[in-house]
Amino acid sequence: MQFRKKDIFTIPNILTYIRILLVPVFVLVYTNSRSLSGHIWAIAIVAISALTDIVDGIIARKYNMITDLGKIIDPIADKAMQFAMIFCVVVRYRLIWILFAIYAVKELVSLAFSSYLFKHGKHIEGANWAGKLCTVVLYAVMLALIAIPKIPDRIVKIMIAVSAAFMILAFIVYMSAYIRLLIELKNEQKQISGK
Repeated sequence: MQFRKKDIFTIPNILTYIRILLVPVFVLVYTNSRSLSGHIWAIAIVAISALTDIVDGIIARKYNMITDLGKIIDPIADKAMQFAMIFCVVVRYRLIWILFAIYAVKELVSLAFSSYLFKHGKHIEGANWAGKLCTVVLYAVMLALIAIPKIPDRIVKIMIAVSAAFMILAFIVYMSAYIRLLIELKNEQKQISGK
């Protein structure tokens, strides 16, 4: 990994900084909303965050502006908004604690594996299909819960179950990728020590 000063001010990274700054704005707007317009503003903030995520990825790939800094801060911005949405919605829907717990375990375990592998020069290249699908489902569920403050409990339970299933699927897919990288790393270390 190489961090260069000029990478700080690339357009994709600036868009990622904006996404990070939108997280506390979303929390403030959502927790202080007392009407439908407040909920609409909260959804608009999440939509702007999602749009900047898409645009920064397109620009980074099209204009070869992919940086090591961006590889670190982009997922941080994603996880911060996801965490903020789950945390805010848990106040209104108690069952979201289940989703919050699954999300926390998934992210903490992934962080532990990716940090260890990163120290040894290994990492998963980009998000995989399961991670993207999990994110889309999570955003859809969270936006529905934010937009419609009085969803019947039965529907909320179904939405939580669906989102939890996709989180668990993403976790399994990522864990298999981490395990493959660990095996690859161990084999490389054996070859080096055997020479």
